[in-house]
Amino acid sequence: MPIRYDRLILIQDDEELEIFCRQWVDRKSGYDKVERFAGTGDLGRDVVGFLTPQRHDGAWDNFQCKQYKRKLSEGDGLLAVGKVLYWASQGRFSVPKKFYFVAPKGLSRDLATLVDQPSKFKAALVAKWGTACATKIVQGQTLTLGAALQQAIDGFDFANVEKITIDEIMADKATVPLLVEYYGADPGEYPAGVVPADVTAEELRYLAQLVDAYGERAQKKFSGPAAVLDDPAHGPSLRQHRESYFEADAFQKFYRDSTSPKIIDAFRRDIHFGIKAQLGAPSADTLARVDAVMTQASVVSPAGPLAKYAYVPVKQGICHHLVNDEVISWKSM
Repeated sequence: MPIRYDRLILIQDDEELEIFCRQWVDRKSGYDKVERFAGTGDLGRDVVGFLTPQRHDGAWDNFQCKQYKRKLSEGDGLLAVGKVLYWASQGRFSVPKKFYFVAPKGLSRDLATLVDQPSKFKAALVAKWGTACATKIVQGQTLTLGAALQQAIDGFDFANVEKITIDEIMADKATVPLLVEYYGADPGEYPAGVVPADVTAEELRYLAQLVDAYGERAQKKFSGPAAVLDDPAHGPSLRQHRESYFEADAFQKFYRDSTSPKIIDAFRRDIHFGIKAQLGAPSADTLARVDAVMTQASVVSPAGPLAKYAYVPVKQGICHHLVNDEVISWKSM
């Protein structure tokens, strides 16, 4: 049976949901910085996306994340918005631009109605301030709806109160890397690599070492990759190396976006450790070392969620990327 990742999110506790939400918001575009405010001093902020380097002096969005046992009620919704606007009225931060209810179990009908009719949300907050907010923001105090607070309420556009349900979370592409990282979800097949007809600047470092290796074997100096590609003896071999390089390039780019950099780093580390002994073993010449390492790379079994897509060209191509990044060298160790 397929794993229901939405249900796994639904059983997260408050802290787990906040951490998940912070990482999810961080992967969404448009924010200068994302921060999680935990504990009693959060002033109604759970996860904040700052839109400018001015942080709370500039524009910011608030993501209210609570794992309620049932749908978020009208009273809880009014209190969440009221608390943030109250502290904004006290000069603790500017009025937020947007207020999101991250409510995996959804909103009650009454609260959903207010979200869908912003003028009614504002009117309800003012009308029900006494019961929903007045005694629930600062312990032991009853907060009246004074001029400063009314100004903060008037300055907030209630059309910017939105809900984010579990269906919307699951439909967002920014969620996929978190499902991979948290639960080992399948990130899907990467697009095949495409080899440019002409050698690109990004290839020059690993190709330079291969050109020297072919020259060593042929006992002549090749002027560059084009000369090797034109050589009937060594051209097919170099074309295959370029194919593996761009297969690994497509693999890394896709999964760096659809998983997380640390998963790609772990994959590369597995390949590196898998070929290390062979890389340092004696060889007849540099090209023999390259061939031996490529054979070894093809049988390395990396761990993690990308193992399913660790095809031979990818594993061999990672070796060229390690050369490009100056992690390894084909030259004598």
